[in-house]
Amino acid sequence: MNSIPFNFDEMTKVQWMGITILEPVTVITNLLITTVCLFAFLKIHRIPKATQIQLLFKYFFLFMALATATGGILGHGFLYITGIYGKLPGWYISMFAIAFIERAAIIHSRPLMPAYWGKFFSILNYVEVVTFLILVYKTLNFHFVELHATYGLFIVVFSFELYTYIKTKDRGARYIFGATLLAAVAAISNLLKISPHRWFNYNDVSHVIMVGSIYLYYLGCMHLKMYEDQPERKVPVLQ
Repeated sequence: MNSIPFNFDEMTKVQWMGITILEPVTVITNLLITTVCLFAFLKIHRIPKATQIQLLFKYFFLFMALATATGGILGHGFLYITGIYGKLPGWYISMFAIAFIERAAIIHSRPLMPAYWGKFFSILNYVEVVTFLILVYKTLNFHFVELHATYGLFIVVFSFELYTYIKTKDRGARYIFGATLLAAVAAISNLLKISPHRWFNYNDVSHVIMVGSIYLYYLGCMHLKMYEDQPERKVPVLQ
């Protein structure tokens, strides 16, 4: 099953109740992100009349919680059992999470731009997700997951919220900018493989930074305004 070789001897590991867990700190930092995502998800879920944007963010947090939990447990902790295929569930689920937050940014900004541009980017959103899903399946390469996240967060979400902020000075967009900045720092630390210690490596550094990023996305979600009286409760996933 390990179609891509891993050197398990070089990985940190612990024994717990007779079970070997690889990269235990990475598992914990993944689950830390999961916890913050679930916190955000439950907060939004309890809003009596959540806006369309908040509902899309809710699913972003839910899918990101699932992605980091499965990624941490299957893709790191039990990698010696699952092999490269243990990483795929977390990769795929995270890509769907990014798609939801992209959709939120597009729909949030769409009333403020010409109708044809809004429709174009809505369709492009689906094409982009399908394309990257196929690339990951064909190559089993995490770089395409990273590239999709980079495009989704830094090109789509940041750009659309910047456009909205210029038009409206929407307070929530400021939190989105801060969240995206932290996500960029996390991505750079991962790319440069900045590892303070063998037991706290570049994955853990980026995960801790992402905790702050996720929380700022939550604050942004809670402050973003709706424009042109968009429907409140239906999520146009296929719109």
